[in-house]
Amino acid sequence: MTMDIAITALLNDLEARWQREQAEQASLSRADAYAKVDDYLLPVGPETGRLMNDLIRALRPAVVVEIGSSYGYSTLWLAEAARAVGGKVVSFEIHAGKIAAAKAMLASVDLDPVVRFVQGDALASLEAFAGEIGFVLIDLWKDLYIPCFDRIADKLAPGAIVIADNMTFPPDNADNAVAYRARIRADARFESVLLPIGAGIEVTRRLP
Repeated sequence: MTMDIAITALLNDLEARWQREQAEQASLSRADAYAKVDDYLLPVGPETGRLMNDLIRALRPAVVVEIGSSYGYSTLWLAEAARAVGGKVVSFEIHAGKIAAAKAMLASVDLDPVVRFVQGDALASLEAFAGEIGFVLIDLWKDLYIPCFDRIADKLAPGAIVIADNMTFPPDNADNAVAYRARIRADARFESVLLPIGAGIEVTRRLP
């Protein structure tokens, strides 16, 4: 699969920004880095982005849901694939500034018509969301993974895929990650596997 040159260039620019921000975070105290967390890109990374893009192209879902847009890095990967298969992305994000930045970035590569942003509390927004979902990325505050999953579980189409990021990194997310994986594995409607890609991703499939 060959991606549009402009989209590839934008992803490269964002990944370079991510490298700079990682270096900056490493130079700060934990408290100072946390205080600036909303300034940082915090992306899923290119390996996870490519996998999601490939899965969407293979599954051809009509509706892709992103829970946690941040500045739109993962949104680019999702939207590029969704456009290729005639689907749409619905992205949930609480931070208005991040949505504005993501919208501008998507518009710069003509992907803005593919994505609808929903601003507000993710749990309330997901509760109100109607329709069948074919693919999901969960990547927000880690203590919200289980309640977010609980709100989408009954809305997932047979064969739908859910990707949960940050399953192995950072280390201080370990308790939330273990609890999330236990929740998934306790539900017979799903099969799931932990993959050592990026910061560790849990790939969950709704059984037919």
